[in-house]
Amino acid sequence: MIEVAVRASQMKLRAILAAAIIGLCAADWAAGTTLIARGLRQNLTAPSEVPVERVVLNQAGAPELVGWVIGRKDSCGAIVLLHGRGANRLAMLQRAKLLSDNGYSVALFDLSGHGESGGTVQGFGYIEGQDAVHILTYARQRFPGQKIGAVGSSLGAAAFVFAAPKAIADAYVLEQLYATLRETTARRMPFSMLRSLQADVLLAQMPLRLGISADDVRPVDRLGEIGKPLLLLAGGEDPFIDHGQVMALKKAAASQLVWFNGAGHVDLLRHDQQRYRISVVPFLATNLCRTNAAGHV
Repeated sequence: MIEVAVRASQMKLRAILAAAIIGLCAADWAAGTTLIARGLRQNLTAPSEVPVERVVLNQAGAPELVGWVIGRKDSCGAIVLLHGRGANRLAMLQRAKLLSDNGYSVALFDLSGHGESGGTVQGFGYIEGQDAVHILTYARQRFPGQKIGAVGSSLGAAAFVFAAPKAIADAYVLEQLYATLRETTARRMPFSMLRSLQADVLLAQMPLRLGISADDVRPVDRLGEIGKPLLLLAGGEDPFIDHGQVMALKKAAASQLVWFNGAGHVDLLRHDQQRYRISVVPFLATNLCRTNAAGHV
């Protein structure tokens, strides 16, 4: 009788453990679905405060990309703006107006899986790197003879990095760029003592879902391939990108770095407009303008 009871207890324990493992796997899969899924496709209304031209880029075998262009006949360069994860080109509109007012033509696009653009997934900037290739190529064709700047926030910053070396801008402003996907994902996990393990389990889905490995998604290893003037902007209190990641990026590309004290993973222009302006506008003027840079600061 005792042996029967022990066996029954063991079988019950195994059943509980099996159910727990299945439940954890299901929860992990659901979390992975949420992580990469796009939101509803949107219809964005053209802004009233600045004249824009709607542009649609059709990519062979890839999602169409929708954006706005603000052209200037007297521009001293053209700048491509790419937004962060879960956002759309409206998030970059304030930057577009700032840069247009300072003498630039501007192109701002929805990345695939965002806004009005096609696509069903968000790919951490790695997949969106192909979008950045097409958008930068378009900008070169649209604004021949002009230098091209790249300003990207978070996901958009990573997309510019992964576009290299296929497409290179003449100067970069990369805001809130992460160093490696594993590090930034771990910092988003709920249980601090198990963050690395949680991140590894979650990211193990990537080859099945996206056809890439988390080890492929390391901007810190690609930043040095750009070889152009580069300005990093980082939030001093960013919960997802710590100081170690930022300093690793700075070292990888020997880039300039500006900290925004007290800023989390937020819109840095909205956080401190004056600091953003005095950091970004002179940098772009120095590296892009064909005329006297001082006239555009």
